[in-house]
Amino acid sequence: MTRTTLALMPGDGIGPEMAAATRVVLEAASDRFGLDLAFRVIEVGFAALEATGSTFPETAFKAIEGCDGIVLGPVSHNAYPTREDGGLNPSGELRKRLDLFANIRPARSRAGIVPRAGTPLDLVIVRENTEGFYADRNLHRGPGEIMVTPDVSLAFRRITRDASMRIARQAFALAETRGRHVTAVHKANVMRVSDGLFLECCRSVAADYPDTRYDE
Repeated sequence: MTRTTLALMPGDGIGPEMAAATRVVLEAASDRFGLDLAFRVIEVGFAALEATGSTFPETAFKAIEGCDGIVLGPVSHNAYPTREDGGLNPSGELRKRLDLFANIRPARSRAGIVPRAGTPLDLVIVRENTEGFYADRNLHRGPGEIMVTPDVSLAFRRITRDASMRIARQAFALAETRGRHVTAVHKANVMRVSDGLFLECCRSVAADYPDTRYDE
């Protein structure tokens, strides 16, 4: 088995404590299953800001390019200085620069532990990770939220056909390796245009997977 190198970015606040505990678990798993994991610690957040003048310096991005995966601790983005003063969101920068469009969240109950849902659970949430309401995902230039008066703020939401089709295909491809069941979660009853486009894309992809159950 070839060595797998993980970039370990401790982050801010409780991040370093969480990153250290995560490393202990991963190292134990590596020893137990012969995974041959190696770690490359890379500072981001306030520690990097103090050392380099940026919460996500270019050297940090370069350092992860030779890694096979990333472990990123929590970051205190809301407390950072402005982007012009070096306050970049490490999570957002990684997401955009590496095109991490699929947020994959598995959840399942374990044998011997009574499931909180009442019945055994085994599902994976596949969430589109490059669009939506987050201000750093929406516009080609500038933030996706504005304050028109001191008492009125507006946020713009972006949903595109390309991103919707891509995440739907990801979900259906994953379902083929599991129970062949995909559920599209939406709010089209209120957001008829944007979530309507998302549902249109999901239904289009579903037609290419006739053996997979699809519902909404």
